[in-house]
Amino acid sequence: MPESRSYPQRAVLVLLALLVVGVWGLLLRSFLLLGRAEAKTAPGARSATLDTLTVQRINVVDANGKTRFVIANSDHFPGLIARGKAQAQRSIHAAAGVVFYDENGDEAGGLVLAKLRDENIANMTFDYVYQPTDGVYVIRRESADGAHWQAGFGISDRRPFQPGQIESSQGVPRIALIDKDRNAQLVISDVQGHPRIRIGVDATGEPQIQTLNADGKVVYSAENR
Repeated sequence: MPESRSYPQRAVLVLLALLVVGVWGLLLRSFLLLGRAEAKTAPGARSATLDTLTVQRINVVDANGKTRFVIANSDHFPGLIARGKAQAQRSIHAAAGVVFYDENGDEAGGLVLAKLRDENIANMTFDYVYQPTDGVYVIRRESADGAHWQAGFGISDRRPFQPGQIESSQGVPRIALIDKDRNAQLVISDVQGHPRIRIGVDATGEPQIQTLNADGKVVYSAENR
C-alpha cells in the first residue's frame, strides 16, 4: 500500500484543487456574461462610440442595402440617381453636402454648399420623385465680393411625366419669398412660371402691390390708387 500523505501535503492538494475550481468558475462566469450580452444585441448589429470621425464620404443604407442618405465632400459627391439609374450631370458642380434617397434608392432632396460662377450658394431642396423635380427649396446666395446677396424660399410645380433620361429637374416656379439686396418680395407666378403678383417692401421702406401680365408688364399697382 502506498504511504499515506502527510497532513501538509493533503492541505496543499486541497488548496490546488480549490484554485483550479476557482479559475474555471471565473472563466465560466465570463462566458455566461458574454453570451448574455450577445443575446441582448440584435443579430448582425454592431456599435461603436468615437469622439471624432474623419472621412470624405459616408453612405447610410437600409436593411436591404438601399442607399438612403449620403454625406460627402465635393470630390466624392454622388451623381443624380432617378428611376434606379444614373442621370445627366448636375447643374451645380463642386458641391459638398447631404443627399436624401427614398425607399427605392432614388434621390429625394439634399443640402449642398457650392460655388456657382462667382456666387457662394447654400441650398436645401426636397424633390418630387414621380417626375424628378425640385419641389421646395430654401436658398442663400452671395457674391464673392459681398456686394450682392439673396435669401429665399420657393415652391415649384412638378414637371410633367416624361419617361427615359431626365434632362432637367428644375420645376416651374409658382411661389417665392425673397429678400434680395434689402428688397423683400412675395412673388406668385402662373403655370408657365411668369410672375403675375408681386407684394413687397423695397430697400427704401416703400411697400408695393403689383399685378403683371404674362409678358411681365405691370397692369396694376397699388401706388397708382
